[in-house]
Amino acid sequence: MSLPDILRRRDAPPRLPKRERTRRQLVAAAIAAFSRHGVADTTMQQIADAAGVTTGTVYNHYRAKSEIVSAVAVSIAHAIRERSAPARTVLRTGAEQIAAGCRRYLGLAESSPSWALLVLEVAAVDPTFRKTISGFVLAELRRGLRRNEFSVVSEAAALDLVIGATMEGMRRIALGQAHKRHAAHVITAILRALGLTTARAERLATKPLPLFTAEAER
Repeated sequence: MSLPDILRRRDAPPRLPKRERTRRQLVAAAIAAFSRHGVADTTMQQIADAAGVTTGTVYNHYRAKSEIVSAVAVSIAHAIRERSAPARTVLRTGAEQIAAGCRRYLGLAESSPSWALLVLEVAAVDPTFRKTISGFVLAELRRGLRRNEFSVVSEAAALDLVIGATMEGMRRIALGQAHKRHAAHVITAILRALGLTTARAERLATKPLPLFTAEAER
């Protein structure tokens, strides 16, 4: 199962220290192993086999499988963030950024259901994924609050709303339990809950927004 471009980190710079290059290699191997065996059933030996190294090499970098699961969680979150960085610069408002961010993850569930389910499995096993993307969402939420786009009871509740609804929407779509407009409906519901009018929420939920670089969309 080939890794979608949007989940693939850019190639490590040639001058990156060897240890860091090896760690990236092991993370990529772990993702491949997780996709075949599931996170819970994958062994360190299988990760080593996927990377073409010994288990000693794996343990030299990650003392336990939990550590490499955390590394995978961070890698996936940063890969999507990295791929979308140029597109985000042209989004003028926090509401647009939130809408586009939700659509990236919901779109992954539509285009690559098995990979979306893997992302959700990693997120369920290790809190690092949610913690990482919470930082991204919080920055966009605060941008909207500064511009008086949003009205929320608390930042923590708003984060739970955005992340929780998006991840549950991903699961429903990836499992084939949703209709074609489900992603737009989830985004509309999130934006309305953040204080946008129904009309604006619906408009942003369906408006063409730049989501990734051209390279990631090929």
